[in-house]
Amino acid sequence: MTDVPHSGGAPRPDAQQPPASVAPRSDAGSVALARALAAGDRAAVGRALRDDVVVVPILDREDGTPQVQVFPAPEGSVRPYQLCLFSTTQTLATFLQDAPERAFSMRRRDSMAPFVTRHGAALEQVVIDPAGPSPMTFGVADLLTALDPQPPADDPTGLFDETGTGISGEALHALGTVEEPGGFRGLGIELNLPEHWAIIELDEPERRERQIRDIVKQQTAKLGDRSAPLRRDLREKLIEVADKAEAAGGKVMAYLLLPGQEATLALNLTLYWHDLGPEAGSSSHLQRVQDRIGADLGPDDALTRTETLSGPFLRHVRLGQGSEEVGGQNLPLLLVDYWAEAPGRQSVARLSFSTPHVGIRDEMLRLTDKVLFSTEWILGQPTEDAPAAPDSDGAPAPVAPASPSPAVV
Repeated sequence: MTDVPHSGGAPRPDAQQPPASVAPRSDAGSVALARALAAGDRAAVGRALRDDVVVVPILDREDGTPQVQVFPAPEGSVRPYQLCLFSTTQTLATFLQDAPERAFSMRRRDSMAPFVTRHGAALEQVVIDPAGPSPMTFGVADLLTALDPQPPADDPTGLFDETGTGISGEALHALGTVEEPGGFRGLGIELNLPEHWAIIELDEPERRERQIRDIVKQQTAKLGDRSAPLRRDLREKLIEVADKAEAAGGKVMAYLLLPGQEATLALNLTLYWHDLGPEAGSSSHLQRVQDRIGADLGPDDALTRTETLSGPFLRHVRLGQGSEEVGGQNLPLLLVDYWAEAPGRQSVARLSFSTPHVGIRDEMLRLTDKVLFSTEWILGQPTEDAPAAPDSDGAPAPVAPASPSPAVV
């Protein structure tokens, strides 16, 4: 089985921490998990596994990359392996006893859940702190249920989904490596828009102008030759808007050209990509975005957060007005922004929608939600000659667009 963990040998770290090993007096890990185990509270153990770290023994492959270590299942088991997790490095040290190599990794549910899903067929059980003082055993399905966060009570999208439906095995594997040195990272996002969307690629000037000309021509075809001045003005305005969007980090603009029963639906989309580098402090980039937006919410604004297998996203819904430059200052607009955290948590994608159809808010939100859930992350790994992990001052390893692997957001 590809990437199945070995059942013997020395562990080695992966995920969120640089390589580390169990020292004789070390005691790092999750206080919440240790307390929940001591109390025998399975619900609290589940919360700790979802919200905190867990200590995982790691091995080296022959090519030097890390992998999770598993151990032989108890005699008489149907499946060959059991996965052993630890609340602290001290309980891991007790389990390892005199093993000469004692490396480990601190992992969170974002990487543990895909791993257990991928290799669950080979695992008989999962045991936390098998050498005590308060061991607890889970079946694979029970552990995945414990790792699965509950849908937010205020999530209006109804699209909360941790099943992995639509995500390929390759993409699941890539998502499971984002915490590892040399693992996959989010390099971009693919919109996958239906054919009734008109696309303007902002980072390619020649193609951008050609696409704008095609859109204007299509939208004014019924007006005949007398529409030449209008077409010129529309082209100039679209070019100006595209230039401003590109300068602000925009990558793609799109316009919905789907006719409605009585009038054409108007919905515009701009995709922005923000490379933010390594996280500073304890807050993720997405959390900082959430805190900034949340501090300035208007009375009619709605800000929600939803978790998915390939990462969390924010949805910010608010009312605005059209541009004064084109006489639209009295035109109410429905504005919908989706902020999605790229795998590897060094970049954030923003899908920004606007529409004048404020009277059919729910219908437009169902449409924008559908666009978001059709997107795919483009994943890649650092170049071979790049350092595998951040150096001592926190500088990130360079990322190149190699080995792209899509994963449905």
